[in-house]
Amino acid sequence: MKNRNFFIGLASVCAVLILAQGCSKESSSEPNAKAPAVTVANNGNDVTFPPNSPQLGQFKLDTVRMSSIRVELTAPIHNLVSVIKSDLSNKKLYLFETQDITDLYTGYLTALANLQHSSLALARVKDLYSHDISAAKDLQDAEQDYASQQSAVADNVARLHAAGIDPKSLGQTSAGTIIAIADVPESEVGKIKPGMNVELEYETYPGQKFTGQLTSIGQAIDPNTRKVKVSITLSNPGEKLHPAMFGTAHFTGSYRSAMTVPKAAIVREGDGTMSAWITHDGHHFERYTVTIGVETDSAYQIIGGLKLGDNLVVTGGIFLSNMLQATETTE
Repeated sequence: MKNRNFFIGLASVCAVLILAQGCSKESSSEPNAKAPAVTVANNGNDVTFPPNSPQLGQFKLDTVRMSSIRVELTAPIHNLVSVIKSDLSNKKLYLFETQDITDLYTGYLTALANLQHSSLALARVKDLYSHDISAAKDLQDAEQDYASQQSAVADNVARLHAAGIDPKSLGQTSAGTIIAIADVPESEVGKIKPGMNVELEYETYPGQKFTGQLTSIGQAIDPNTRKVKVSITLSNPGEKLHPAMFGTAHFTGSYRSAMTVPKAAIVREGDGTMSAWITHDGHHFERYTVTIGVETDSAYQIIGGLKLGDNLVVTGGIFLSNMLQATETTE
């Protein structure tokens, strides 16, 4: 009996030792296990994670879709010109906010008249020259004068545009109209478009609202303020509004059927470009450069770089862009 108990005890000890050795081998092998590496390729524009990588949990995905964007923008305004009917004739009078702009517009009209006179003179000299009545020098002088008058008109038009005046549109504006100028930041211009309604409030009439229409967006950007002059036309019944009045413009527009993405999905890269990350399988990601349109508080309108239905990274894109700093590897 004693021998039997001895062998049973010995067998139990051996079993414990074998089990302990097995556990030791299993636990010691874990630190040596090497997880599959993240692959960064194509100069950082392609990033691939192992399908079961825990890092994939930091990315949130959504689909690029169409939606309605409603934008709002507020900008200061000042009345640039009032168009009124003359008491002496059926012609219109233009009352500008400053004497400098009045002189500028007068210079434009003078240059236009000189150009017309020069055009008639050139046509007359050409006719005389064709009949051997005028000398070649007379034709050359007439052509040079015409070119000079063209330059003078172009210079005046450019200066008027810089002040926020389109002389051609101004000439077509009816009496009883005010043209106001809104100074819109360069970064906000994409929110507005010609033809949209604008609500205006003036310091002279607190609490009273006027409705106008955005007629044009200036092509020049002020290098000091980084603002663009936007023209707004509104009727002026009773001539309550006058040149040089200050106020505020409220632009409100609805853009339907716009392709949009959450703002968090767009990454501003170090070179200033805007990018987004797309995946087709949930673990391989590709970077695309995108073009932004209208911006709201929570979304961007996408006008280039993506297409409807793309599976977009809406959270974690900045992490993918920072993978550029990792050493590029290939499979």
